[in-house]
Amino acid sequence: MNLFAPLVFASVVATMVSRSFFGIDPLYRAPPLEFREVTQLFWFLLMGMLAGGLGAVFLKMLRYSEEAFARLTRPIYERLALGGLMVGTLALAFPDVWGNGYSVANRILQGEFPIWFLLGIFLAKPLATVITVGSGAVGGVFTPTLFLGVALGSLFGTILHRAGWAENLDVGAFALLEMGSVLAATVHSPLLALIMIFEISLNYTLMPPLMLACVISTLVARRLHPESVCTEPLRRKGVDVERESQQIGAATLQTVGELMREPVKPLRETAGFREIADRFLTSPNNFLPVVDVESRLLGVVALHDLKEYLNAGQELDSVTAHDVMRPAEGATCVPPASSNPAACQNTLACRVCPPSATLPRMSSSATALSEVFSSMLRYFSFSAKPFAMSLNEAVNWPISSPERTSTFTPKLPR
Repeated sequence: MNLFAPLVFASVVATMVSRSFFGIDPLYRAPPLEFREVTQLFWFLLMGMLAGGLGAVFLKMLRYSEEAFARLTRPIYERLALGGLMVGTLALAFPDVWGNGYSVANRILQGEFPIWFLLGIFLAKPLATVITVGSGAVGGVFTPTLFLGVALGSLFGTILHRAGWAENLDVGAFALLEMGSVLAATVHSPLLALIMIFEISLNYTLMPPLMLACVISTLVARRLHPESVCTEPLRRKGVDVERESQQIGAATLQTVGELMREPVKPLRETAGFREIADRFLTSPNNFLPVVDVESRLLGVVALHDLKEYLNAGQELDSVTAHDVMRPAEGATCVPPASSNPAACQNTLACRVCPPSATLPRMSSSATALSEVFSSMLRYFSFSAKPFAMSLNEAVNWPISSPERTSTFTPKLPR
């Protein structure tokens, strides 16, 4: 409830602000659906299965497209140009693939298009979407998912009517139902699809068949493709979604030892400025530990602290890590055997000693640890990317890590 109450409050405020500007008219209009016969259940079950299959295929197409463009050893602007050329060629035959498809979806709901157009746009829109996303262009998949559902539902209803079946059900109702079903299949959240379709249509008569179709589509999609459109990108980036705990305050129960990352190779206190610069330019770390000849922690070198030396000339050769580091007063070392989970809470989150030696540990008062981290947080909003380029020019060394220039965000010491 501590999280749900603010969410409800923010949603209510956002809704009232939106309605004050745009009114309360529905975004998508569809005729009412008269759901009164048990025999109609079959069509909704079939729609749910079709939507589940389409959602799984669409997610696989997104993944294959991103992998295919990633295999092209060309700069990003060339991949973007290739994606734009492919989508532009496709738009020559189907101009409605441009944009989010809102206006076309509304026209489909009103039954303005013939079956051949519905089939063409149903095939062209997902192809244009996966090419756009795969090439790296800025564009979402949420609204195109709604468009796919409308096209599939209208196509399904039109085919049924031509075959002489379900003639008492309007094609527009089929389209709006399939919109919610495909959305549920891609995000694996039937409740989200139910609420959203009701909000954008304000048509309560759709709710009973929509609930059935969304549940069926979600089950089918999960069986064919376990990941959703939201979790799959996170999984590819190495985020383990299943590890997230549902227990409130679970993060506060973790120890520093459980959150530690790989050890960071320390700098000797006699390391020169060029060696320090090379370490920063070739690694994702923005803080480096400094040790003495006995591997005792003396302090940390922050990337931001090198800024004052960028305009220096030959004086750079005389600058050492000891000159630019931030002292870590109160740091002592404890044997690895003593570093139990309780002790890890007071251990500096970086290992500067070899496995056979000791781990740096802050004093029991933890005052020094608080001062070190406070000084780091003061510079947390500092934009490090322009500084990295200046540092590269100062030492006249190439930036050998592409990741260094693309995502250069200051982090706490590792």
